[in-house]
Amino acid sequence: MVGSTWDSNFNWSHGFIWENGVMIDLNTLFPASSNLFATMANKINERGQISGMAIVLSGPDAGNIHAFLATPVRHSIGRSVAEVARTHPKSNLPANAGEQHLQRFGLVHFGR
Repeated sequence: MVGSTWDSNFNWSHGFIWENGVMIDLNTLFPASSNLFATMANKINERGQISGMAIVLSGPDAGNIHAFLATPVRHSIGRSVAEVARTHPKSNLPANAGEQHLQRFGLVHFGR
């Protein structure tokens, strides 16, 4: 799971990943050469890639906010995890799963 923290003034503070019961500040996982400070983590996909927003720390764009896509790298294999991860996990859901849920909860699907 990924998310964001707020400071005492309700400003975005840090993007984080929660894994195995431990919250880790994403900024501690970025390379030392990164010129970004992650303030918000929005989503994580099945490949472990995290999207979010970050502040540019220095240079002509210093202070600007940019979107980022962080891809984990496994140093032991010298490749990003995204390159070796399955892209389409198998699903056991029937094709009409959405319709079944609407019926189960007594909701009517209009517009057919």
